[in-house]
Amino acid sequence: MAYMTKMTRRKIELLEQIEKSTPMSIYQLAQITGRNYRRVFDHVRDLSDAGLVNIRRETRNGRQLSIVEHPCHQRLRHLDEMFIFRQEINATL
Repeated sequence: MAYMTKMTRRKIELLEQIEKSTPMSIYQLAQITGRNYRRVFDHVRDLSDAGLVNIRRETRNGRQLSIVEHPCHQRLRHLDEMFIFRQEINATL
């Protein structure tokens, strides 16, 4: 079960940025917010532990990235995948 992290002003700012943005790497999030990468990383990990954001691993150009996304973005991505899958099935019938 997730624990509730102490919500500081900086964590709330990060959460707001994640909510209004498309999924992005922690590095990109640090660049957009103008904050230190390590601090952003730690805050994103705290938000993830509290269940407020999702972190997924992705490979781009041969590099492993930690992609941060709001849970609603993840649900929308799954719905898109299901819709495409359903279209592919209907096309074969």
